[in-house]
Amino acid sequence: MASIVSFSAFSFTAEQIRDINELVFDELLHAPDINFIHQMFSGIVYDKEIGFISGAGLVGQAGQGCNPTAQSWAISTRKVTWTPKEWEVFVSECAEDLKSTAAVYALNKGTRVDDLTDTDYMAIVVKVLADAVKDFMYRLIWFNDTNAANVSASGIITNGVSVNYFNIIDGLFKQLETAVSGGAPTVAISANAAVTKAAQLSGMTDAAAFQLLSDMYYAAPVEMRGAGKMMFIVTQTIADAYQQYLIGKGIESTYKNLVEGIPSLTFLGVPVIPMPFWDKNIQAYNDLGATYYKPHRAVLIEKANLGVGTPSEEAYGEFDIWYDKTSRKNYILIKDKLDAKLLNDKRLVYGY
Repeated sequence: MASIVSFSAFSFTAEQIRDINELVFDELLHAPDINFIHQMFSGIVYDKEIGFISGAGLVGQAGQGCNPTAQSWAISTRKVTWTPKEWEVFVSECAEDLKSTAAVYALNKGTRVDDLTDTDYMAIVVKVLADAVKDFMYRLIWFNDTNAANVSASGIITNGVSVNYFNIIDGLFKQLETAVSGGAPTVAISANAAVTKAAQLSGMTDAAAFQLLSDMYYAAPVEMRGAGKMMFIVTQTIADAYQQYLIGKGIESTYKNLVEGIPSLTFLGVPVIPMPFWDKNIQAYNDLGATYYKPHRAVLIEKANLGVGTPSEEAYGEFDIWYDKTSRKNYILIKDKLDAKLLNDKRLVYGY
């Protein structure tokens, strides 16, 4: 069994890598913290309803004088039901696979040589795995579909990629499409309908990006516009084209950090937040062959509408690491439950 960290790129000699702490981490693209654009709900352990007050009927009529008749009036409510599903990450490592690699210098000595739990090697594994789990969370929240299927089976998951990474819950993209079919405002992106990948990507011009954001903004329900809490979440393709539009008009287009490391443009005062992680996943896992499935996507929404329910917000960062003396293997386990919900499927605009 190969080791988790691949050492095949290095020559194992006295003149080469001797300390795994000399390894330099490439700057890889990873998803931002989950609570940046999502409203987190803790304590969601099993199916649970959330109730919402959604308005009321008209009040106020002409005075009736003596013996008035009470008018009919009621407060409207609606509910959303959480259905969290269990997920897990479970990996193992045997020190025997490391003894002919540079990692041998990071192993314990003597009887504890097979125990990796407190070594520099395990520290590297956990650091990389933590980022991988965060990426998984975004794929789970946005890209999952309980009916996920590969392209060869009439689905949208890239052939050769296991659908088991995409079928735990119905994610937000699936829910957005369902909301649109139920009457939620939408704006079609014509570039997505092109018949080649190159034509799809080149079709998102600067003018097209500006028009998309404009159409979405003015299609937003008045309650959303009045609340002043909207945000555009868009693929990097749309953000890049919109920035080029601003530059072409001589308008200041500098990205501003909403929080550290999270840049944003603005459209009529509304943040335009690029999600390059979406592009990365669409092009890797929604590859239909000749084209991508909806490579340009944008949603105009409020954070309070993007619900993520878990038993505990901290659970996805807690690793259980142990060494089993009988098998002489080291194990890492992280597991929890999660569900994602559009909490109001009328209070959004989806562009796709």
